[in-house]
Amino acid sequence: MSRLMAARRRVDLNPVRAGMTDTPEASEHTSIRERITPRFDLAQSVREQMRMDALLRLDGPVKPLLPFEGAFAEREQPGIPFAFEDYLALVDYTGRAIDPRKKGAIANTLPPILQRLGLTPDQWLAQSTQFEALYRQQRRRSVAG
Repeated sequence: MSRLMAARRRVDLNPVRAGMTDTPEASEHTSIRERITPRFDLAQSVREQMRMDALLRLDGPVKPLLPFEGAFAEREQPGIPFAFEDYLALVDYTGRAIDPRKKGAIANTLPPILQRLGLTPDQWLAQSTQFEALYRQQRRRSVAG
């Protein structure tokens, strides 16, 4: 699991390291941003790809992002066995480390990520544990609007 988390962290920090944005949540193309403010409609994208014959078929349900599920449980976990709040803190901490081979880093003068998002720990817990329901709600609004 640590290799998966290292890869995820690296991808979420790429825009910061490239100097394209100051924080991962401000980037247009990170899973952190998509989890915080869901915008991408994967089902619609798959339908468009199939209509253009770019994708012949897709067997199985279309799910945008695996949920973070927290610590290991005594059951099979279909999601990521890591708390999302911990992942955000890990990305934020790593993003502040200066790498002389990279253009950017998260400024040490910025507050921690949850404060930047304007969320209390209780609000974040509610949002992160209800991610799929919130995502479905946002998708319904974007389709109706």
